[in-house]
Amino acid sequence: MEVIDRQEALITNYEALMVLREADVLNEADKRKQKDTSRHMCPENVTTLRFEALAYLENTACTSQSGEQLAQLKEQLLEYELTKGEILQILNLRPKSVVELHLLVEDCTERFLVEEIEQLVGIILEVLPNDADEAVQHQDEAEQSDAMDVDN
Repeated sequence: MEVIDRQEALITNYEALMVLREADVLNEADKRKQKDTSRHMCPENVTTLRFEALAYLENTACTSQSGEQLAQLKEQLLEYELTKGEILQILNLRPKSVVELHLLVEDCTERFLVEEIEQLVGIILEVLPNDADEAVQHQDEAEQSDAMDVDN
């Protein structure tokens, strides 16, 4: 296999999800156009890889992100002299605590003051709220209120 058009870029999980969704839609459209369904536009292993990557990304926080949120957060993170890799990890993993941020930022305590680290976490939580966690929390609260109603 030879790489013809080599492009090197770091992309977020959100961007990868959008590319895979678009490819999935295009693939479905191509299948409908073809009369002979035994012929596929791409090899089976590529289709499997796309399916598994899409299934993985559908279960991550990137499904509740938007391009505007990512651009806004990236702009705010540029003030903190983070590397491209650190910014990418923050965008993909959404650290919700100082401990999680320490795992993503190399030499965090040497590079930043405690207040700056807390500001970073605050910015991340403000710009990228985690809809999945909030949905689970609301579901737990509803179950607790139902349990309390049954007890009464």
